[in-house]
Amino acid sequence: MSDQQSMESIKFSRSVALGRFLIALSAVLFGIFLILAPEQGEFGWFAPLYYVLIFVLSIWFVGPALCKLTVLLFARTTLISFDQYRVTARDGRSLPWSKIKRIEVVEDTINNIAQPVPRLYRFTLLDRSHVDMSTYHLLTNQQFTDGAKKLRTAWSHNKHRKVDQ
Repeated sequence: MSDQQSMESIKFSRSVALGRFLIALSAVLFGIFLILAPEQGEFGWFAPLYYVLIFVLSIWFVGPALCKLTVLLFARTTLISFDQYRVTARDGRSLPWSKIKRIEVVEDTINNIAQPVPRLYRFTLLDRSHVDMSTYHLLTNQQFTDGAKKLRTAWSHNKHRKVDQ
């Protein structure tokens, strides 16, 4: 029972999620508008290629985030939860504090197929592998920084606790 009372979490705000969803939706709709827009002749022979390129880029870069934001907009707001024994991601992955060697923050990056990857918390384990817990573009800068501080503080206080199995 005391474990439940000591559970902490990193949560996102629905208003931030809604704002980011609307931005992503606008970018995708703009791409759709460009592909469906009548040719205006400003670009000459290049116009159809230009509009198709903008459409593909808007879907490629923003489409995956729009899909994820759509789902998360209606989901529970907890991204990461933790207690005195472990940290748990929203997808259910759980790591005991005692197996973590280091906690890092990874800023927005681009993956191997040129799509944006949101900021995340990277947990480097004692066996030198790592586990990433994404923030899905849902935390403000301050929430992201505060979350990192909360995780590092909890880890430093609990890294020597062994999980009873």
